[in-house]
Amino acid sequence: MPTITESKKKQSKGSKDSSSAKKGLLKTLAIATAFGGALGLSAPGMDQWYLAWIGVAPLLIMVGASTGVIQASLIGLAFGFGYSFVYANWLFGLQPLNWLGFNWWQGALLATAALTFVSIHQGLITAMFAFLCRAIPQTSGFLPKKSGKGFALPTLLAIPLLWVLIHHLIGNAHDALGIPWTMLEYSQYRQHHIIQMVSVTGGIGLCFLMMMFNTAFASLVTAFMKKKSAKMLNAGSHENAYYQVLSVVLVIAAFIAVGFYQQSQNKVAPTITASAIQGNINIEMQKTEHHYTLTELWQHYLNLENQAPSGLCVWSEGSLPAYLRYEPTLVSNLAQVAGKRRQDLIIGSIDRDMAGHPYNAAYGMSSEGTLQREVYHKRYLVPFGEYTPFLVNYFPEWIKRLTNTPAGGGYQAGKRPVVFHFNEAAVSPLICFETLSPEICASAVRAGGQLLVNVSDLAWFHRSICGKQMIAFATMRAVENRRYFIFAANTGPSAIIDSDGNILQISSLEKSEVLIGKVGLNSRITPFTSWFRIGE
Repeated sequence: MPTITESKKKQSKGSKDSSSAKKGLLKTLAIATAFGGALGLSAPGMDQWYLAWIGVAPLLIMVGASTGVIQASLIGLAFGFGYSFVYANWLFGLQPLNWLGFNWWQGALLATAALTFVSIHQGLITAMFAFLCRAIPQTSGFLPKKSGKGFALPTLLAIPLLWVLIHHLIGNAHDALGIPWTMLEYSQYRQHHIIQMVSVTGGIGLCFLMMMFNTAFASLVTAFMKKKSAKMLNAGSHENAYYQVLSVVLVIAAFIAVGFYQQSQNKVAPTITASAIQGNINIEMQKTEHHYTLTELWQHYLNLENQAPSGLCVWSEGSLPAYLRYEPTLVSNLAQVAGKRRQDLIIGSIDRDMAGHPYNAAYGMSSEGTLQREVYHKRYLVPFGEYTPFLVNYFPEWIKRLTNTPAGGGYQAGKRPVVFHFNEAAVSPLICFETLSPEICASAVRAGGQLLVNVSDLAWFHRSICGKQMIAFATMRAVENRRYFIFAANTGPSAIIDSDGNILQISSLEKSEVLIGKVGLNSRITPFTSWFRIGE
C-alpha cells in the first residue's frame, strides 16, 4: 500500500506534468501563430511572394509532429489565424466609422473585431485541413502504399489536394460566409513567368503546385531535424527527401514551360482606347461631411468624363446611386454625352425588379445613345456590407447598422452573367468582390465577353492595401481567361491589365482622375475558362 506521502508526491508530479503540458501547448500555438503571420507577409501589398513557396512548411512539420488530431487542429487554427490576421490587415482601414455614428475608439474596436472574426473563420478552415492531414494515413512520395488494412495516400499529392479542396472550395463557399481572399496563388501576381499556366489550370492549379513544393520542403527539413514525425513527412532518408524536392522542381519547370507556350499562342493586341473614371467620392463625403445629391454627382462625373477620350469609358461602382433605368432625365443626359463624345459607357448604379427588390448593378450605354436592354446584377454579395446574414437579425442593433447600402436594407443577388454588346466590343461587367471569384469571371467570358470590366468602391477601406490585393485578383482572372481587365475603383487604385497579367496603367489612391490606356479583345476560350464550371 502506498503511503499518504507517496500519494501526495504522485499527485504533485501529475499536476506539474499537466501544467508543463499546457505551457508546452501554448508555446506551440504561439509559434504556429507567428509562422502563420510570417506567411501573411507574402500577400499582395507586402509582396514577399517567395514566402508562399515555403511558408506552409512549418505548419506541416508541426502537424506531423503533433500528438494527435486535436492538437493538430489547434495548431492549424493558430496558424490560419496568424496568416489571415496579417494578410487581411486592410480591415483595420474600416476605421474611422464616424459616418455610421461611431467615435474613433468604437470604430477601431469594430475594425479589430472584423479582422479577428475573419481571421478566426479562416483559422477554422486551416484547422479542418490540419485535422484531415493528421487523420488520413499518408506516406511520403507520389505513390500510395499499403498501410495496415488499407492504403496510405501519397503525401505530395494528398496534402495539396486537401489544401485546395478545403481552402478554395469547401471552407470558403459563399453559403458558408466564406470569402476566398487569402489564397496562396495571389502572392505570385507579379511573377509573370509563373502565372502564365493558370490559363490551363487556373489559380487553383498554381496553388496546388505551391503546396507540393511546401510539402517536399517540409519533408526535407524533417529529414534534417531528426525528430519524431508522422509518416506523411518521413521520406526515409536525406536522399529521398532531396529527390522529392527535385521532382517537384521539375514539375514547376514543366508548368512554367507550358505556360510560356500558352502565352505565345494567346497573344492579344491592344486595339481600342479605354478609360476608367475615378470619382473619389468617399464614404465620409457621402454620409457626413457633405451628402451629394444626384445632380451634384452627375456634374462631378461629367467634369471627369470630359477628360476621357472616345472609346470605352468605365464609371466606378455606385457612381450614380439611383435606380438608373427609372431616371429618364439622367438616361437622356448619359445618351447625349455618349453620342457627343463617341463613347460606350459602363456605369455603376443600382436597379430594382418588378417586385421592388434592389440590386447592385452595372448599366451599359452605347455610343449611339442606346441604353443596353440587359442590366447586370451583382451575383457575389458581401456579407454585412451588401446583405445581412439571417443570423444577424438576432444580433444587437449596432451590428445591424453595419449593413448600409444605397438601396437600404441590403441587396438581392443576381443570377447570371450579362454581356454588353457595343459596336467595338462585347464587354462582361463585374462588380467589386466578384473579382475574387474565378467561376463568376469564367462564366462571364463563356457568355461571350471579349473584355472583363470590374467596377468597385473601396472607399470603405480608406488608404489600406485592399486595392492592391484586388488588383492582384484581377491579374489572376485576366490570365486565367486571357482577357484584358479594366478595374475601375471609386477611390482607387484603378488599373488596366493585359491578358498576360501585366499591369499597364494604375492610378493613385484617393484622387479624382481619369485612367487612360489601350485594351485588346479576345474571343477565344482558354482551357481553364472551358473546364472551370463550379456551381453550374
